[in-house]
Amino acid sequence: MPYLTDLAGVARKTNLEVIEVPGWETRGRGEMSDVRAVVCHHTATLNRTADMPSLDILINGRPDLAGPLSHFGLSRSGKVYVIAAGRCNHAGAVQNPSWGNSHSIGIEAEATGTDATWPEVQMAAFAQLCRVLIDHFGLSVSAVLGHKDVADPPGRKIDPNFDMPAFRARISALSGTPAPAPTPTPVPTPAPAPAPAPAPSSPWLSWPSWLPSMPWYEGESMNGAGAATPVVRPGTPRAGQDVLPVYLSGQALNVRRHLNALRDFRRDEFGSQPARPSEGHVQAVNSLLATLRGPLKTVVERLDRASDAAQTRPSESRVGLAMELKTQAHDLVRATERVWDFYFELFGQRQGAFGEWLDACDRITLDCYQHVFMHLGNERSIPSPPPFCYMRTGFSPATFRRGIPLRRLGRQVNPFPLVQLPYHRLVNPWTMGAILHEVSHNLQNELQLEQAVPSSIASRLREAGIPEPVASVWVRWNREIFGDMVGCLLGGEAFVASLMDVIGRTSAQSLGYSPRSVHPTPYLRTFLSCELLRRMGFPERAAEYRRAWSQLYPSPREGALPPKLLATADRTIPAVVEAVCYTRFNGLGGKALRDVIFFEPRHQSMIEEAGRRLAKGVDPGVVPERFLIGAVRSALDQGRAEPERLMRNFYVQLARR
Repeated sequence: MPYLTDLAGVARKTNLEVIEVPGWETRGRGEMSDVRAVVCHHTATLNRTADMPSLDILINGRPDLAGPLSHFGLSRSGKVYVIAAGRCNHAGAVQNPSWGNSHSIGIEAEATGTDATWPEVQMAAFAQLCRVLIDHFGLSVSAVLGHKDVADPPGRKIDPNFDMPAFRARISALSGTPAPAPTPTPVPTPAPAPAPAPAPSSPWLSWPSWLPSMPWYEGESMNGAGAATPVVRPGTPRAGQDVLPVYLSGQALNVRRHLNALRDFRRDEFGSQPARPSEGHVQAVNSLLATLRGPLKTVVERLDRASDAAQTRPSESRVGLAMELKTQAHDLVRATERVWDFYFELFGQRQGAFGEWLDACDRITLDCYQHVFMHLGNERSIPSPPPFCYMRTGFSPATFRRGIPLRRLGRQVNPFPLVQLPYHRLVNPWTMGAILHEVSHNLQNELQLEQAVPSSIASRLREAGIPEPVASVWVRWNREIFGDMVGCLLGGEAFVASLMDVIGRTSAQSLGYSPRSVHPTPYLRTFLSCELLRRMGFPERAAEYRRAWSQLYPSPREGALPPKLLATADRTIPAVVEAVCYTRFNGLGGKALRDVIFFEPRHQSMIEEAGRRLAKGVDPGVVPERFLIGAVRSALDQGRAEPERLMRNFYVQLARR
């Protein structure tokens, strides 16, 4: 099925205000398949007053998830925004393929997700929009589902935070036909859902369904065989039944289900394509999750016992202990779920349009690792798994090293190197010398050079007679210097060109200085790479880059650079290159970096030949993967093909390896 360019017309069959977002008819992640479901969401925005503050995110996506994120946006005042006609990233992992992005229409309603009630005008609009959509696509009311209904694993999502059976009944009432049982498109062997509980007679008696700690869910499976557990909802108590025992039992049930939902990942759930995460990456994350689940499992078991005791013989101390353990369990659930969600989103990127691109970047990082570890001067344990690349829009390239506690993981240790790449670099692969730079940060740690390199820089600068205040600045910059030096050794002159692309800014920026920054001042940073390129056997090319850089910034003394830092640069730069690249390190088996990573003029000839082949769309030959960055750069600089063609051929050839 092509892009659904009739969606605006369908929405106008309601009496609602319909706003077409510019470009919606061509916006999407690809074509839709036949529509089998309408999936309802809420935006979970923190803004409680604005009418549609999430619209831009729904159109363009989040840093961790490319847009569009839904076909429609529904404002608090009931306005319908038509956002996309193609496939949208709204459903995520689902229990049934019929509910996935290719087969479902996504509606994102503006809501906090925590307020117990919604504006009536918005709920009425929501129902009208769903009604005309199912009528248009020939679906039953049971095909209107909440994200919480379709998400895999069950319990992963809570949106929308209203009662879906009641909402389906409201949609059905718009046509005057009774609401069918909420059993959407065929599901693999689930038990049939019981009939919905009668709606409370007064809206003041309705229970806020978003509360995750309450046990009143229908169809809870206790034995894994699909048997439904009888539940009691507020407003429909059993005669003579105390609320407290039911409540206590529910707390233990909920946290145990939370624990079970935070299960291990499987490689096959992220597709069958080569871009999916490797078994090594999946196992590494599962090991981390197992570590986190251990304490949670202990607390859940204690809560089971405490809940039973408090139900059997209630007392203030026993009930208090149960509530304390419930709180501990929820804290551990949140901490574990934070890690689970991070890697779920990370791995999930490999199923989308950018999976092949990210897999290509993985191949480049692996090539860098293999080259270095093949040429060390001694035996070393082989790092595993290799680096894993992911896209994050709106940010600079970055890396998170193996074995380092990460704030976004709740200070848990990162099990493998992560390389973060922005979208604007991925679409311009000739600027991706950044991959070589970010990999180098990981290599510095893997090779235990994080102390040896700054020590070597300090020693060489003392020998060169550089004043201590100046030397301390260069020592502070050691990690970024190491990244540039190793990047240049791995990629040659293309790395220098890529670096100039990135750090060439206004004079105020490139000649600026921060006394706390770990990055060398851009003006001096390029001259460092030029000096190394000269010593690698490219004196003419190094001189050309140096001359061009000097023409861009002809008056360095007018910037904010400390005078002594600038005045000593001619002596400092060669000494720093010597300290990093031409000094023997124990971590390299008694070799220097230049002996471990070698790039010579003959390698540049290979790169240029590969560039000519890339421009023609033919196999570039048996060159290392990292050389393809230089190859696409060479082809671009020489005007051998259009940029779009070069980008496409770059990824195609890497994917074939």
